[in-house]
Amino acid sequence: MTKEKIKDELRKLKVKFEDPKIKKRFEGYNKAIQFVFPDIDAELFMQIGNGTFDAIGVGIVETELVVTMDSTVFFGIINKTQSPMAAYTSGKLKTKGDVPDLLKLQKLLL
Repeated sequence: MTKEKIKDELRKLKVKFEDPKIKKRFEGYNKAIQFVFPDIDAELFMQIGNGTFDAIGVGIVETELVVTMDSTVFFGIINKTQSPMAAYTSGKLKTKGDVPDLLKLQKLLL
């Protein structure tokens, strides 16, 4: 897996913000979500601002939510062949952040 393929998948999430339910769920939410992929030595972030998908970037930003997983786990979750909960409980997906932020991310990825 490459950094560009992951960026492409994250860009696809922008379409989800056209859904009024997603837009409402992220209303007033102004945060970046940091993704760390140790297997390919990559750090990417996604910036969300008041119900809109603002940006995707490469690198590390200061944020309240950090999600660490191998790229294969990320693609498994995106393709719905890997349960995020199973990945989390088995230690394949690690998070730092508040539970409400994690729940928002889960709704966005699934």
